[in-house]
Amino acid sequence: MEFTLTPIQLLLTLLLVIVGIASLSLLRNRLLYRLFFLGIIAIGILFVAVPTIPYYLAMQLGVGRGVDLVFYLLFTGFLLMGVVLYRRVLQHDLIITQLVRQNAIRNALHLKENGRETTSDSE
Repeated sequence: MEFTLTPIQLLLTLLLVIVGIASLSLLRNRLLYRLFFLGIIAIGILFVAVPTIPYYLAMQLGVGRGVDLVFYLLFTGFLLMGVVLYRRVLQHDLIITQLVRQNAIRNALHLKENGRETTSDSE
């Protein structure tokens, strides 16, 4: 059995490898995330190299075509990513609010210790 890649399969495989390398460099210290992304990249390369696999899986799951299955999985993944990113934005908002509050209190105490009140008494 001869295994050859069409030009689009070669291009998609190359792009998936580039994404995999980029995700490894971005997630240097997070082993679980690295393994997850490597798994996704490997599945993507497998689906590109052997397009009958998503088709077979789609048939087993009751989805009409392999491309529909891939689309449903991507859509679900993007929704999950949106929820995770929104949660992280809310966490960052809380951290920034706490830091600004602590800085304001520290500055107010520092001004008070140096004899400079925040109100204008020179009038």
